[in-house]
Amino acid sequence: MGNITSKQWFQIISGINGGLITGAALLQTLFGQDLTIKIVAVLGIIGIIINSVGAALSGQGSLVQDVAAMPGVTRISVNAQASPALASVATDPAQTKVGPVTPDIKPALVAKASS
Repeated sequence: MGNITSKQWFQIISGINGGLITGAALLQTLFGQDLTIKIVAVLGIIGIIINSVGAALSGQGSLVQDVAAMPGVTRISVNAQASPALASVATDPAQTKVGPVTPDIKPALVAKASS
Protein backbone atom coordinates (compact mmCIF):
# COMPACT_ATOMS: atom_id res chain seq x y z
CA MET A 1 0.00 0.00 0.00
CA GLY A 2 2.95 2.33 0.58
CA ASN A 3 3.88 2.33 -3.11
CA ILE A 4 0.51 3.67 -4.25
CA THR A 5 0.83 7.20 -5.64
CA SER A 6 -1.69 10.00 -5.16
CA LYS A 7 -2.81 9.57 -8.77
CA GLN A 8 -3.47 5.89 -8.17
CA TRP A 9 -5.53 6.73 -5.06
CA PHE A 10 -7.62 9.11 -7.17
CA GLN A 11 -8.19 6.31 -9.70
CA ILE A 12 -9.13 3.83 -6.96
CA ILE A 13 -11.60 6.27 -5.39
CA SER A 14 -12.99 7.16 -8.80
CA GLY A 15 -13.47 3.46 -9.61
CA ILE A 16 -15.28 2.79 -6.34
CA ASN A 17 -17.42 5.88 -6.88
CA GLY A 18 -18.27 4.76 -10.42
CA GLY A 19 -19.14 1.29 -9.16
CA LEU A 20 -21.54 2.72 -6.60
CA ILE A 21 -23.20 4.90 -9.23
CA THR A 22 -23.50 1.93 -11.58
CA GLY A 23 -25.00 -0.14 -8.77
CA ALA A 24 -27.77 2.41 -8.13
CA ALA A 25 -30.45 -0.20 -8.75
CA LEU A 26 -28.98 -2.33 -5.98
CA LEU A 27 -28.78 0.67 -3.65
CA GLN A 28 -32.56 1.06 -3.95
CA THR A 29 -33.12 -2.18 -2.08
CA LEU A 30 -30.85 -0.96 0.73
CA PHE A 31 -31.90 2.68 1.04
CA GLY A 32 -35.17 3.10 -0.87
CA GLN A 33 -35.78 5.11 -4.02
CA ASP A 34 -35.68 8.67 -2.60
CA LEU A 35 -32.46 8.29 -0.64
CA THR A 36 -30.80 6.38 -3.49
CA ILE A 37 -31.47 9.25 -5.91
CA LYS A 38 -29.80 11.65 -3.48
CA ILE A 39 -26.84 9.32 -2.93
CA VAL A 40 -26.30 8.85 -6.67
CA ALA A 41 -26.53 12.63 -7.26
CA VAL A 42 -23.86 13.28 -4.60
CA LEU A 43 -21.66 10.49 -5.95
CA GLY A 44 -21.98 11.95 -9.46
CA ILE A 45 -20.76 15.33 -8.23
CA ILE A 46 -17.90 13.68 -6.30
CA GLY A 47 -16.95 11.78 -9.47
CA ILE A 48 -16.73 14.99 -11.47
CA ILE A 49 -14.53 16.59 -8.80
CA ILE A 50 -12.24 13.56 -8.48
CA ASN A 51 -11.80 13.27 -12.24
CA SER A 52 -11.04 16.98 -12.54
CA VAL A 53 -8.36 16.83 -9.85
CA GLY A 54 -6.96 13.65 -11.39
CA ALA A 55 -6.67 15.35 -14.76
CA ALA A 56 -4.77 18.24 -13.19
CA LEU A 57 -2.39 15.87 -11.41
CA SER A 58 -1.61 13.79 -14.47
CA GLY A 59 0.05 16.43 -16.63
CA GLN A 60 3.35 15.94 -18.41
CA GLY A 61 5.37 17.90 -15.85
CA SER A 62 3.95 15.86 -13.00
CA LEU A 63 4.65 12.62 -14.85
CA VAL A 64 8.32 13.54 -15.35
CA GLN A 65 8.66 14.49 -11.68
CA ASP A 66 7.14 11.14 -10.67
CA VAL A 67 9.56 9.24 -12.91
CA ALA A 68 12.54 11.24 -11.63
CA ALA A 69 11.55 10.36 -8.05
CA MET A 70 11.60 6.62 -8.81
CA PRO A 71 14.46 4.58 -7.39
CA GLY A 72 16.85 3.56 -10.14
CA VAL A 73 16.40 6.71 -12.23
CA THR A 74 19.70 8.54 -12.42
CA ARG A 75 18.88 11.45 -14.71
CA ILE A 76 16.29 12.58 -17.23
CA SER A 77 17.86 14.62 -20.03
CA VAL A 78 15.63 17.09 -21.85
CA ASN A 79 16.36 18.51 -25.31
CA ALA A 80 15.15 21.66 -27.08
CA GLN A 81 12.05 19.88 -28.43
CA ALA A 82 10.48 19.80 -24.95
CA SER A 83 6.99 21.12 -24.29
CA PRO A 84 6.64 24.19 -22.03
CA ALA A 85 5.60 21.93 -19.12
CA LEU A 86 8.65 19.69 -19.54
CA ALA A 87 10.95 22.68 -20.06
CA SER A 88 9.66 24.11 -16.78
CA VAL A 89 10.56 20.91 -14.92
CA ALA A 90 13.96 20.73 -16.64
CA THR A 91 14.86 24.26 -15.54
CA ASP A 92 13.53 23.92 -11.98
CA PRO A 93 16.53 23.92 -9.59
CA ALA A 94 14.57 21.71 -7.17
CA GLN A 95 14.47 18.92 -9.78
CA THR A 96 18.04 17.70 -9.46
CA LYS A 97 17.50 14.58 -11.61
CA VAL A 98 15.93 16.46 -14.54
CA GLY A 99 17.85 18.89 -16.70
CA PRO A 100 18.97 19.93 -20.16
CA VAL A 101 20.91 17.48 -22.33
CA THR A 102 23.75 19.98 -22.55
CA PRO A 103 24.26 23.37 -20.87
CA ASP A 104 23.84 25.24 -24.18
CA ILE A 105 20.21 24.01 -24.40
CA LYS A 106 19.22 25.62 -21.09
CA PRO A 107 18.43 29.12 -22.48
CA ALA A 108 16.01 27.60 -25.01
CA LEU A 109 14.33 25.60 -22.24
CA VAL A 110 14.06 28.68 -20.01
CA ALA A 111 12.41 30.56 -22.90
CA LYS A 112 9.97 27.69 -23.50
CA ALA A 113 9.17 27.36 -19.81
CA SER A 114 8.16 31.02 -19.64
CA SER A 115 5.92 30.82 -22.73
